[in-house]
Amino acid sequence: MAEGAGKYVEWGVIQISVTNLAIIAVMVVVFILALIIPFPSGHGPSAHDPSAHGTASDEDGGEDR
Repeated sequence: MAEGAGKYVEWGVIQISVTNLAIIAVMVVVFILALIIPFPSGHGPSAHDPSAHGTASDEDGGEDR
């Protein structure tokens, strides 16, 4: 077993261990980075361009019947 109690940070009635505070800080940083860093863009057609995607009538090679 671990010897002694862990280290705690206290703000009034709030008490949190340093380890848990560090984990929460890392999670917040990762969340902010996920919002800031854009998703990698592919080299293919844009997902927002409806003309780049085939429709049900285009699946047969685009021939009219």
